[in-house]
Amino acid sequence: MLLDAAEALMAELDPLTVSLEQVAAAAGTSRPLLHAYFGDRRGLLDAVQVRVVRRLDEWVEHGLKRSRTPREALLAMVTATFSFVDQETDSWRVLMASGGLDHPDLHAVRTRWSDALADADPSPSLGAQAAVGALLSGAGGWVARGEEPGAVAAVLGRLLRPEPAP
Repeated sequence: MLLDAAEALMAELDPLTVSLEQVAAAAGTSRPLLHAYFGDRRGLLDAVQVRVVRRLDEWVEHGLKRSRTPREALLAMVTATFSFVDQETDSWRVLMASGGLDHPDLHAVRTRWSDALADADPSPSLGAQAAVGALLSGAGGWVARGEEPGAVAAVLGRLLRPEPAP
């Protein structure tokens, strides 16, 4: 309930300026209770970011479990990320507006997703890392413009097996 109220307020306002007092009022509780759970505003923001990242990862994980090849995994990632951005627009906005792309939990997710694209290579390829980074950076704009997941996956797929340098 506390994180629901915090996330809703952060979606409505600038996530970086939402105060513990505002969240306490929205949740119908006291500031000291929020302070006890989260420490300070940064702790509250961190908890909201972790929650959003976990939901995004769950969306993607469903598709990754069914993928047999790196190309299928990439399409699953793009499709699930687009669906998440479309269905959880406010949560995506909170993550992006609050610096969530640099959250340690999202770094772990990026590494796991890159590994899924690396085609059994023990160290993820630069191309796989670039594809995942581009997906996370560009998804919001691509969804807003109505880009098709398959078309985006095809473009990002070129990063998985780049042409040799001349």
